[in-house]
Amino acid sequence: MNILFFNRSFYPDTEATGQFLTELCEDLIEFGHKVTVIAGMSYHVDNKERRFLIKHETYKSVDIIRASGTLLPKRFLFFRLINLGTYYLSAFLGGFFVKNKPDVIVVQTDPPLLGILGIFFSRWYKAKLIYSCKDIYPEVGIITGRLTNPVLNFLLKIVNSNSFKVSDLVICLGDDMKRVIINKGVNENKIAVIRDWADTSVLYPVPNDENKFRNENDLQNHFTIMYSGNIGLAQDLEKVIYVANHFKNKSNIKFVFVGDGANKHKLQVLSEELKLSNVLFLPYQPKDELKYSLSSPDLHLITFQKGLSGIMVPSKIYGILACGKPFVAWTDEESEIYTIAHRFNCGLTVSSGDVTKMISAIEWSVNNTSKLREMGENGRRAAVEFFDRKISTGKMNKTLLSVNHN
Repeated sequence: MNILFFNRSFYPDTEATGQFLTELCEDLIEFGHKVTVIAGMSYHVDNKERRFLIKHETYKSVDIIRASGTLLPKRFLFFRLINLGTYYLSAFLGGFFVKNKPDVIVVQTDPPLLGILGIFFSRWYKAKLIYSCKDIYPEVGIITGRLTNPVLNFLLKIVNSNSFKVSDLVICLGDDMKRVIINKGVNENKIAVIRDWADTSVLYPVPNDENKFRNENDLQNHFTIMYSGNIGLAQDLEKVIYVANHFKNKSNIKFVFVGDGANKHKLQVLSEELKLSNVLFLPYQPKDELKYSLSSPDLHLITFQKGLSGIMVPSKIYGILACGKPFVAWTDEESEIYTIAHRFNCGLTVSSGDVTKMISAIEWSVNNTSKLREMGENGRRAAVEFFDRKISTGKMNKTLLSVNHN
């Protein structure tokens, strides 16, 4: 079967959506499919040769049509819109240069208006269309306060609604997101839940005394609390800085931010203004080093702005579980994260944005390290049994075959 993916992020990008799509495509190749990805330029690698609209690349037998576009700083909305617009135009052109006529087209929501291209090319190639939701728009932008233009929000709503309607199948990341999509009028039988994952053969617990990340960053003698991943607007991370400020006189507690994103600079400035010596900012870690960084903290943070449950599902939880570490999550009770934490007894939950309760949860964690270790062990078992890479990509393979044969 020939499969065509539309998604801005792909190898060698370090963003989560790109890494998951890369692993999925690798496994689909092993299942015997021919896979093409129309992707954009990476924000996180050096792009020296940019004088093209589209170009062909190959990665592990995956055909990549690399759509050019501007890479202006994402923290400014106007620049972000220019980046998206130039990517859309190049990606649209790239859609006409697919070597293998697709049987199934899978459109993801990075960026959010890709549904338009999916609808067009599913008709152009007479292919089945799958709309794979990583986020629900325009709700993400409205709740985070990033999208305030009513015309743009209306456009996003119309495109998303039509993508749901026209698609042969809608894929979402969790039961909470499925409920949101059903409430938009989509038939439950048209929705499949396929969660993100962790490759538990690659991500696994690394003991503290063998962990080079802890040693290199002077974390061995600290109770370390880590946020790892996209430092964006939906994560409400300013509140974490204020939590760190509460603990600034506790020399044994350190907060570590690993990653990048539109809000990182603002957090760094706020940390400097508060003169916080207990906060450390580090870049994204290479994929083959993740087992060290994710195994290094005593406690992971999963933060989520109130109201985003079912609109987004943080994928970082699966790597945390695979590395056998506990977490404390700012999340609503109806969220996928809350369900996982309580079903497997692998993490703590605090109502989104409640700084006082987050402080209490961290204080409890510092004084109950043996119970944290038990939570981490529970999480590792859950990752192997329920959230391993082969489980999710295998389910995706069966789903693609089913859609193609219907």
